[in-house]
Amino acid sequence: MHFVWSALPSLLLIEYGNEFCGDDWLCPPKPNMMGFTHYEFNTEKPSVTTPFRGKSGKVYLREKNSIFDDQCFSIISCNPQELCRQRMAIRTSERVERPETLRHSRLNSVSSQFSDGPAASPSTRSSTSSWCEEPVPSNMDISTGHMILSYMEDHLKNKNRLEREWEALCSYQAEPSACSVGQGEQNSKRNRSDAVVVYDHSRITLKAENNHGNSDYINASPIMDHDPRNPTYISSQGPLPSTVADFWQMVWESGCVVIVMLTPLSENGVKQCHHYWPDEGSDVYHIYEVNLVSEHIWCEDFLVRSFYLKNLQTNETRTVTQFHFLSWMDRGIPNSARTLLDFRRKVNKCYRGRSCPIIVHCSDGAGRSGTYILIDMVLNRMAKGAKEIDIAATLEHLRDQRAGMVQTKEQFEFALTAVAEEVNAILKALPQ
Repeated sequence: MHFVWSALPSLLLIEYGNEFCGDDWLCPPKPNMMGFTHYEFNTEKPSVTTPFRGKSGKVYLREKNSIFDDQCFSIISCNPQELCRQRMAIRTSERVERPETLRHSRLNSVSSQFSDGPAASPSTRSSTSSWCEEPVPSNMDISTGHMILSYMEDHLKNKNRLEREWEALCSYQAEPSACSVGQGEQNSKRNRSDAVVVYDHSRITLKAENNHGNSDYINASPIMDHDPRNPTYISSQGPLPSTVADFWQMVWESGCVVIVMLTPLSENGVKQCHHYWPDEGSDVYHIYEVNLVSEHIWCEDFLVRSFYLKNLQTNETRTVTQFHFLSWMDRGIPNSARTLLDFRRKVNKCYRGRSCPIIVHCSDGAGRSGTYILIDMVLNRMAKGAKEIDIAATLEHLRDQRAGMVQTKEQFEFALTAVAEEVNAILKALPQ
């Protein structure tokens, strides 16, 4: 474990997987009930204290585990952007630097996502990542992989074919497509966009008796793959200030343990999603207490938060992990397919072995959410040994369950590009 004490107040940088264990003032850690180790510190030297969650100036360290590997640090800090900046500077230098030599330049592409100001320009964002993972083992054989890769590349090269396919998708009409529940007077105010409202036949239904407004409505749709009884995903709009409690109720009642967030809180001053979690400590949303346990900053493109979710009626608890992708703008595409594919691998590594749905949301729960779900669903089918893949038919399948999934031709083309790039990576990893 490698600890770098910063000259800045209340900042401690943590690196795993190094021999250096810090100065002799760092006492042996005391694990708390959640598997974290807690340190209290000031501008001089930290000291071990009793477990305490959430207060600014506290740090939690998780020992090496199967989810986050040995390359991450887990922190709660009064300044997570500064921690991210310094970690990136240290890893780039590939050596241990003394506190006085730490760099102090800003990473606007990260810090802007935590504010309501304008988003950083594309030129300030990195299009590559230093923390990529290898593709997970796949049941896809070499011949099938090459056939699929050839099919994808042909689509991408033949722009006329791609244009015709997108035009056909734009004219596709889901049946049934009634949205009377979501368009009703009581529920319309709970929709972020009039253009994306849940279908009556495909919507998440909350338990009204546990709802603060005695309502069963939330703008979220179950997304099935093969099993109609068990949704693989829940595609949801980003919470509004008035629907945060509804969102956490959905998290609880669906058994969800993984949330994929694909939007910054605001873009160019326009709100995209309400800040539905506490920055530190805990907040109560109706009967659900949400405690921020840790924040893992991987790079300038995404971070991971861990929440301790408690049902105050039953006193049951659950850990929920939120993967927050920061650099995907509304109706746009990520700067690189590789970045999103690395992000997806982290999500799936955390989710592996579970049967509950993954909650995926952006702002309206259709454009970016639909693109991510399309990529993930197609790649998961390939990993299970599917011999034929039809991305357009898969998108129609998604649109049968939620309106507006994948909103632009650029997003559809990006999905093809991402699938082709991942298949190529899998083929390279297969024994020849």
